[in-house]
Amino acid sequence: MRISYNDFIHPQDDAARRQLEAVPGFDTVTKCYLKFGVEKFIHGYFMANYIRLSQTQLPEIYGLLPPVVEKFGLSEPEFYLQMNPTPNAYTMGDSQCFIVLTSGLLEHITDRKELEAVIAHECGHIACRHVFYRTMASLLTMVGSAIGIPSALAAPIELAFNYWSRRSELSADRAAAVYLGDPKSMVGSLLRLSGGPSQFTANINIAEYADQAKAYYALQSESKWHKLLQTCAVMNRSHPFSAVRIQELQNWCDTDKYKTLCKNWQEGLCMVRCKKCGGDVFPRDRFCCHCGAPIE
Repeated sequence: MRISYNDFIHPQDDAARRQLEAVPGFDTVTKCYLKFGVEKFIHGYFMANYIRLSQTQLPEIYGLLPPVVEKFGLSEPEFYLQMNPTPNAYTMGDSQCFIVLTSGLLEHITDRKELEAVIAHECGHIACRHVFYRTMASLLTMVGSAIGIPSALAAPIELAFNYWSRRSELSADRAAAVYLGDPKSMVGSLLRLSGGPSQFTANINIAEYADQAKAYYALQSESKWHKLLQTCAVMNRSHPFSAVRIQELQNWCDTDKYKTLCKNWQEGLCMVRCKKCGGDVFPRDRFCCHCGAPIE
């Protein structure tokens, strides 16, 4: 049994993805672009420069990945460690996906559950096909530049992409909370990335930090000028501010939908994939609601 991205995707993320799907031809073009260009380039580059993790190569880190991909019903991505002091994790590829952790991330996040949350977050991106659609959005920008569209016209496309990208991060945060059954470890990983390693941030008052997001929203409500300033501060960012992410995640995890989802998973009521058409169905159903095939 697996978790379906439909269970946790942020509605604004989903809406933006559907808009991208509606662009004629870009789905096919991007698949070809990834398969024959970018993915091959990435595969060779990562293989020659980074450390690929496996059952025999740093297995204490690699071992965190297989349970996550199984629960999300994904093909296992290649898993790499990159020497980079900046704490980061990222995902690339589509038909062949890659997850990369930096050495700086492992220095900042030493708690096993928090590292699981980061890996589940990246798998959430894969489950939602964020990498594929990010490539589509990038292609829109590149094509516009290649055919001479003025920057004044291209800029709104880039801003729209960044707006969606920030919403996609909220979906991936939710994925981690669903995988672990509570938001605590995902919140912890965000705190490390905000304030530094656990030796400094282990005793942070999470509720007080989340309240900073409330103060941030209150600041924007004071006047249109303050709202404009904060819009300018975030509009070129691909990720939301950390305090905002934590508050968004905690608010969602307080909903009945999240609690029911976690309960259903524990009781074996989450979605499975139909072996014939690949559609999401409940294991208790006798036949697939998409193609009518028997559920095995």
